[in-house]
Amino acid sequence: MAGTVTTSGGNVVLTVPGPIAGGTSFTPPAVTVNVTAGAAGTPITSKYAGTSYTSPGMTMTTNVALVGNVATSCFPDPSPTLTTTTVS
Repeated sequence: MAGTVTTSGGNVVLTVPGPIAGGTSFTPPAVTVNVTAGAAGTPITSKYAGTSYTSPGMTMTTNVALVGNVATSCFPDPSPTLTTTTVS
């Protein structure tokens, strides 16, 4: 399933269209991010965004039969570091 990638406020936003069938496993599509190095010794770190339910790192809208659309939001606490690269 293809998605679209945009940036918003320094975050990479992956949007995946549905539907995703209930009860199935789903792996989001891979995203390649190219960054520009800063000064030597400066680390480039990637993490999941989000610090609260009002500033979530992941949101989903689920269509539930007889109810309609149900929004779900979550955030990592603490946010794990996914990758770190030190510029040399």
